[in-house]
Amino acid sequence: MAIFVLVAQLSFAQYFKLTPKGFASNDNSEFIVVNVTNVKKMDLYKNVLNVINSIYKNPQKGLSVVEGESISITAYEEEVLPIKLSNGLGKTIRKYDLSYKLTFLFKDGKIRINSPDFEAKRYVEGTYRGASGWTGDEWVTLNLIKVGKSKLYLFEDDGKVRFEDAYNGLNNHFNSLLKQIIEKSQKINNW
Repeated sequence: MAIFVLVAQLSFAQYFKLTPKGFASNDNSEFIVVNVTNVKKMDLYKNVLNVINSIYKNPQKGLSVVEGESISITAYEEEVLPIKLSNGLGKTIRKYDLSYKLTFLFKDGKIRINSPDFEAKRYVEGTYRGASGWTGDEWVTLNLIKVGKSKLYLFEDDGKVRFEDAYNGLNNHFNSLLKQIIEKSQKINNW
């Protein structure tokens, strides 16, 4: 029965959804709890840590742990978020890098996952702008809400999404990543 509940929970894993304030759970809290019946806290901790060590190339670089209590991973992925943007002549796809932090906390039979913190940005080389001259190289960030005169933000003041592909891409990326970590952590001792 416990396995059936876990499988059902994982197959529909929409842990978080993106809002103008960042990621939130379905009940609008800043974390979710995954129930894993009859598994001790230390076993959950070790399994999640093993999965993180297996899916990231160099996890120790961004890993912060409190033995048996919590795991935080800070990671950077290049060009993983494609966004279709207007370039003046039509639309073009620009790929954004993601830097993010995931945090897991443990109790007997439970894994708490805090909502992901992230930043999406891309490097833009300087260009010639005619009479105004050359622009310098810079990092361009996709903001959640409008900041100053920036046109690169995800949510309008009324909460409407401006870039569906970015919104869906961020939701899919983080929910898939969390699903992968949780699923793999359940299979570690079954080999």
